[in-house]
Amino acid sequence: MSRKLLVFLTDPLSAFFRKGEVRCRYYNPLNFFSEVHFVSPADREIEAERVQALVGDARLVIHPLGGFYYGAAWFPFGALASLLKCVGPDVLRAYDPAVRGSLAVYWGKRLGVPSLVSVHADLDEQRRYERRFLHRLRAVFERYTLTRADAVMCVSHHVAHYAKRHGVRDPIVIYNRVYTDEFGADAVPPRSERRDVTILCVGRLVSQKYQECLIRAVRGLDAKLVLIGDGVLRRLLERLVNELGMDSQVAFWSAIPHSQIPREYRDADIFAIATHYEGFCIPVLEAMAAGLPVVASRIAPIEEIVGDAGFLVENQPAAFAATLGRLVTDAALRQEMGTRAAERARTMDGHVMEEREYALYARLCG
Repeated sequence: MSRKLLVFLTDPLSAFFRKGEVRCRYYNPLNFFSEVHFVSPADREIEAERVQALVGDARLVIHPLGGFYYGAAWFPFGALASLLKCVGPDVLRAYDPAVRGSLAVYWGKRLGVPSLVSVHADLDEQRRYERRFLHRLRAVFERYTLTRADAVMCVSHHVAHYAKRHGVRDPIVIYNRVYTDEFGADAVPPRSERRDVTILCVGRLVSQKYQECLIRAVRGLDAKLVLIGDGVLRRLLERLVNELGMDSQVAFWSAIPHSQIPREYRDADIFAIATHYEGFCIPVLEAMAAGLPVVASRIAPIEEIVGDAGFLVENQPAAFAATLGRLVTDAALRQEMGTRAAERARTMDGHVMEEREYALYARLCG
């Protein structure tokens, strides 16, 4: 059966490629759709074959309408209206409940097509941390989208509470997909003996992720800290490392392709992240799947993932230093907690989540 999905992209596909986030079948669970169309806010987009993995076996079509297409997107004429009429999608999908989500809902109602909107964060929480005018403006669209979408999918129960506050009666919780077999969760090998214990953190170098906390926490520990990711704070963090005399202890690595990240987890001994807020936090589950002991901020979504299979601490350098110090000096504890983490990760395996998303699309398509 021929089925078509049309996705309103929040970011261009070229941005996914640059960040190394081309994940297999991310937009097409179990190859449910035969065609996947992307409406992109870019004027020019990446070649389709370079991101084909995102849609599995489906035909991939990218429609770069430019950053200003939203202005006329609500009218029954113009580029978007013509595109929707030409494509004839079976489902409209958006990955945020603001402008893109409102477009999916609005055109779904006009065309008689089901709309599915994903929510990846508690946006009220984000507004408390990031006091930007656009975040406040976005709230207007959120209310419209969340109360009218045919289905709202949340990446955690923590995010589902946000959706309910904004009028969603029955949010569907499906965790972000992490395939444990890619990370060696079924047979985690013992860590090789080496002089330095390696603490790994994966995440954008932005204020939300608070890498400064980890840098200060590992000072004085007999361990090396590896920070994987890019972001606006890189130079500031590098300057801090230099001022603290930690150049030989802290390494900065740019973002790497998703296909290579399992190797980096397997080469580490401990995973740590000092984030202020999250909707889910994929790197935590990836680290658990790789059998790494996890030390993370005590916030609701990470507690939901980690359970009792890791260490949750206050978001302060001293708290991280105390727990990391125990793990650095106790190899048996690292092994025990890594094994528990891998076992818990299997209960949230990506194949299970992919089947759930497939079933959701099947229900929407009748």
